[in-house]
Amino acid sequence: MPKSYLVEITSQVVDNGVLLPHEFTWRGGFGDQTIVNAASVEGTLYYDESNSKLVKNAVKTADKGPVTTSGQYSFAGIEDSYFTAVVLPTAGGGLGLTTYSDPVPGPSGTDEKRIGAGVGGSGLNSFNAFIGPKDTDTLRSVNPKLDQLINWGFFGFIAKPLFLVLTWTAEHATGNNFGWAIVVVTIAINMVLFPLRFSSLKSSKKMQALQPQIAAINAKYKDLPMRDPRKQEQQAEMMDLYKKNGVNPVGGCVPMLLQLPFLFAYYTVLGVAIAMRGASWLWVHDLSQPETLAIRVLPVLLVVTQFLQQKMTPSPGMDPAQQKMMLFMPLVLGYMFYYQSAGLVLYWLTGGLVGIAQQWLLNRGTPPQAVVVPSPPQKKKK
Repeated sequence: MPKSYLVEITSQVVDNGVLLPHEFTWRGGFGDQTIVNAASVEGTLYYDESNSKLVKNAVKTADKGPVTTSGQYSFAGIEDSYFTAVVLPTAGGGLGLTTYSDPVPGPSGTDEKRIGAGVGGSGLNSFNAFIGPKDTDTLRSVNPKLDQLINWGFFGFIAKPLFLVLTWTAEHATGNNFGWAIVVVTIAINMVLFPLRFSSLKSSKKMQALQPQIAAINAKYKDLPMRDPRKQEQQAEMMDLYKKNGVNPVGGCVPMLLQLPFLFAYYTVLGVAIAMRGASWLWVHDLSQPETLAIRVLPVLLVVTQFLQQKMTPSPGMDPAQQKMMLFMPLVLGYMFYYQSAGLVLYWLTGGLVGIAQQWLLNRGTPPQAVVVPSPPQKKKK
């Protein structure tokens, strides 16, 4: 089939007129061996028709020797994040799959385990073999069930639509550049979340205005041990104060929490979508991998934007010691993102820049709340 990465394979092994069972094998690893820790994303797989289930095996499955399974499989073979080699039987009957663990010399010169696969198992094997990229349209054109080879993960309900939106944006708005598509889509996501950010700011400013009253309540119960039943009275007073003034004490966390599913979705898209492999943007050669510069620019810029955003965001109820500790958070984030794919860092950096612009507008356009000082307790007359 032209441009489908599909070939027809038929084989038989005969000895004195007797058909001998045999396999086609792919040994010593599969796919792109230049990526970091390539063995961790390799595996064998088969789709079992009896229970409509896709089963995957890692290299550790064959630690104690080759493992063979057989059944009514729609397809079976080997894969990594972006590529696969599977066979699809052309006629009814069973199909066998053997998983191997092969020692292969690694970059350091020591042997490292790599996955291997064997398919077939009959004296006469006849099947179509698909060897190519895990592209959604291509897989569906060969067999709709092959679409399951793309693992969109736990947040697939966000990751898959996100990939479609990024693809559409790249094709129609950014000249087929996925880097600018990430920027545009991230700005759109932050615009949608802007009402929540605005609500969070109002809640934070109300919390700032209530700090004297909160401090008074805490001072009232400060000498009580944590297990004292009267501590419940402290919590009740605090909640009454929040309720009376329309304050949500966790409102400031909501925008951040809503961004986390998109972060995981971007991580998934950059790790499994073949379109992202080798996609370039400005100085970045591959958005699916970390930058190749001696000093990675995007994580450094991310740290700077996180510092600015932290300085601009109100932090009610936080003592000076906590504020100093929070200054380390941008450095922690910078370290975490330093080893992530450039596309993922670009997403978080763009979100930070949009957050700075939104915070500046909100700080400028929202007047500060008047601080409510609690009245001193009246002395009882003798």
